[in-house]
Amino acid sequence: MITPRRTRLIRVPDLRTFRRAICVLCNSSSPGTVSESAQCGANASAAVSASGEAPSASAPGASRLVVVPSRGAATTLARTLATYGVTEPVPILATRDELYDALHQRLLEPRRRLTPLERDAMAQAAASEAAQDAADLPFKVRPGLVTEILRFYDQLRRQSQSVTRFEELITQALGGGELDDRGAERLLRQTRFLVQTFRGYEARAAQSQAVDEHGLRELLLADLSATPLEHVIVTVPDWIADPAGLFVADFDLLNRLPNLASIDIVSTQAALDSGFHERLDRWWPDIDQVLARDLFALEPAVRPTLVCPLPTPDASPLWYTRRDREEELIAVGRRLRADLPAAPDRVAIVYKQPLPYLYLADETLGAAGIPVVVSDALPLAAEPSVAALDLVLDAIESDFAREPLIAVLRSPHFAWVTAPSRASIAAFDRFLSDARFLGGADRLVSRAEAWGEDVDGDTRRRRRSNREWLPALEAAKSLVIELSAFQERRPASVQIDAFAAFMDAHLSPLDTEHPLFDRENRARGATVRILRDLVSAHAAHHDPAWTIADLATSVRRWIGEHTFAPASATSGVRLLDDQAARYGDFDDLTIVGLIESEWPDRPRRNIFYPPSLLKALNWPSESERRSAADARFLDLLSSPTTRIELSSFLLDDEAIVSRSIQLDEVPRAKLSTTAQAELTEPLRRDERLASGLQPIERLDEPTEEWLELRASRTPASDAAFHGSTGTGPQKTWSVSALETYIGCPFKFYAQHVLKLEEEPDDEEVMDPRRQGQFVHEVFERFFRAWQDAGHRAITAANLSVARELFTRVVDKALERVSEGEAPLERTRLLGSPAAAGLGEAVFRMEAERAVPVVTRLLEHTLAGEFVIQTEAGPRTVSLRGKADRIDLLADGTFRLIDYKLGWPPDKGKALQLPIYAVCAEQRLDHQGHPWTLGEAVYLAFKGPKRVVPLFANDAARVDMLARAQQRLSDTLDAIERGNFPPSPDDVYRCETCSFSAVCRKDYVGDI
Repeated sequence: MITPRRTRLIRVPDLRTFRRAICVLCNSSSPGTVSESAQCGANASAAVSASGEAPSASAPGASRLVVVPSRGAATTLARTLATYGVTEPVPILATRDELYDALHQRLLEPRRRLTPLERDAMAQAAASEAAQDAADLPFKVRPGLVTEILRFYDQLRRQSQSVTRFEELITQALGGGELDDRGAERLLRQTRFLVQTFRGYEARAAQSQAVDEHGLRELLLADLSATPLEHVIVTVPDWIADPAGLFVADFDLLNRLPNLASIDIVSTQAALDSGFHERLDRWWPDIDQVLARDLFALEPAVRPTLVCPLPTPDASPLWYTRRDREEELIAVGRRLRADLPAAPDRVAIVYKQPLPYLYLADETLGAAGIPVVVSDALPLAAEPSVAALDLVLDAIESDFAREPLIAVLRSPHFAWVTAPSRASIAAFDRFLSDARFLGGADRLVSRAEAWGEDVDGDTRRRRRSNREWLPALEAAKSLVIELSAFQERRPASVQIDAFAAFMDAHLSPLDTEHPLFDRENRARGATVRILRDLVSAHAAHHDPAWTIADLATSVRRWIGEHTFAPASATSGVRLLDDQAARYGDFDDLTIVGLIESEWPDRPRRNIFYPPSLLKALNWPSESERRSAADARFLDLLSSPTTRIELSSFLLDDEAIVSRSIQLDEVPRAKLSTTAQAELTEPLRRDERLASGLQPIERLDEPTEEWLELRASRTPASDAAFHGSTGTGPQKTWSVSALETYIGCPFKFYAQHVLKLEEEPDDEEVMDPRRQGQFVHEVFERFFRAWQDAGHRAITAANLSVARELFTRVVDKALERVSEGEAPLERTRLLGSPAAAGLGEAVFRMEAERAVPVVTRLLEHTLAGEFVIQTEAGPRTVSLRGKADRIDLLADGTFRLIDYKLGWPPDKGKALQLPIYAVCAEQRLDHQGHPWTLGEAVYLAFKGPKRVVPLFANDAARVDMLARAQQRLSDTLDAIERGNFPPSPDDVYRCETCSFSAVCRKDYVGDI
């Protein structure tokens, strides 16, 4: 039976009216009327608890419920309700999941609800059973895949699709299984597997005498005696228009729920126009449509002013572009410190993703004395004690590699029986690095006693003279022995229980007097509960044999899905996400983090079917999602009353990012603009002390020394801050170093002026640099042996002889390469049945040339003064370099060869090959006569071509060498001026640069 009810769509023009409409509906005396008191703005605090939290879904006696997208939105709306004078009874403010909790509590005889952990264990059992019955599955069933299967099942049921109907629709879309198509046949097998898994899960859920969300919907529709909700106010659209919205099954439940008297859906016109209105009409064709002005008198429209940067000669941007997220908050802090409003609660900073803004707020705004109120909860996974848990999992998964093992020993969250000192751990770290220890529990335990005695040279003498590492070695040995059991397959409940026991035994006791004791204690308690619930769920429903990878994946996933509410100020600037911002009345709004990967939300991709097949299941298109996301963004732009500012940034964790494409929608908001320059005054106390803006009183000696150092720091306005060191003396540079300068001046400065060393590589396999040195050495040895044997040119006639000699040289060189790496390098050099090796490419290049080789100059040094031709005339420069190979040919020319283990360089930026050609022409005087350049080639071992010529003809040769000489001259001039800005020729060099820790990337690239 469907209870007669009133169902209305309340259409509002903007978010300010949206919020007022919600308050009016919440303050109405009955579901069918709107009281006059709802239209007043009297202050009241009934809607917010003493803790600042919104009323939960379990609020007793409440008969009105408001559906909001998140708990942060609920807290924000609660404060807005108080401002508009909403009085008792306080409505329940609930997310979609909490709506089901509230309805479940109103059942007279509610059945127990399945926990997410239980549902996951049941799904794993069903998937394992289905996989045994299925033949030739195109994937392996793992816990992570089962999670996606369960998510897909929920999505189908929320779309009001039964399992049987799903099978029919997909089979029909694939041609009924009659198509002679391997891809379609594979998808059909996958569909049958999914259907069997879904049915197996449903059977297990039914046998458990508990209900999940889908079973609860059936109970709610059948139970006519439940304590009713009289009035539901839906303030979210559907899941297509908003990821936190309601689904088809949710709207159907509300439409058919017994005893529900009234449903009001409140939505902005922009959201409705994005497609939500059309879908709503399809589900509820007879819904009453009411304009906001029919409920209450609308206030005069007020639109904020968009504050933007000062225009430049090239553009008039509508948003600020900062260096990173921290600079965004610092910029906001400077502005607020200069002019903090009397009511800071009316100021909001809005983001899409809470991290890292929630952490940075304390270091930036908090350090400047600006109070901040946080609405979002932090992820439990980011708590320190949970990070310690992750360190242990990393160590086991990596088979106790050096870095994860040392990280566990160093962690202050553990208390070992025989705790080594920090100095001992540091010495042990160096010890393992010297020994090139790459991991292995057996290797560490078996060789613990012998280490230090089986090495030679300086390393052995250093180890014998310094035995500090021994205590750390013993602690590591005990740790590895204890954790090695997790590398064996054991029942899931046993693995999780043993892991919980290890953490409980070794976590260091908390200091009850520490100011963060309560927070850390809560985090540890939440982690223990998750682990214990996992043990119970798997012991009861599915207990397969788990590897350490299964354990780590499951533990990380479930901890990652939990949040943790930190303490926050009760009054101050609001820091909240874009969903919560829709529910708050603000005068001043700053939207930060407007980058491509966050704005708009990236939809979760379905891993089982392509969009063309999902369309048959009524899945939305990407255009529908994008249209709705743009509508929400435009609504937000007009939400504050006075001021709005937009901010993007360039670097996220030192990686280049692109601005959000939604910034292109800003002109559609039709806001008035005003330009405002960035403030530069110091924000934090230490900056103000250093600049003299804050009086220095009673500082201790270390603080004074630090302050002196801080005050002497180069200001950002100085050219030195951006890489200028001033004029320096002329020096002799290697050509390869000068090529580094062209790639990035700062990298050249760090490597060749400051003499900083690149980060050491602990890998047993050679890094690209060592690999290149090895390949060069092999070819040098081969050609020396070739010439010593009396051979000259490599021709088609002696190609087999060259191959045999090259094989012997390679095998000899590989004797000093590790066992794991030697086969890889042998295949690289000698080739395989599938592809030719590097040696074959070198030999064929020479065999195909008509002019024979007289002799070869290998690793030929070119050093001294050379004359280069520039636009200003001849110039003498001092250079040094080493050409990989120069072949002197019978016609009096020479061929210059440069080995490149990777791709050939950009000819427009390269220096080595063309400059070596110029220098070789000036220096070569072999057998009494000069030699001229005939050919210059790269032998590149990556890319479509092995042999890449520097130029194609004489005209190109002259032009190439002229441009290279001018490039060399310009580079030397820049170095002599001391110009070393961090400005790489390709910004993506930064991702692999070894000097990123000492580089401030303050450049603005074309991104």
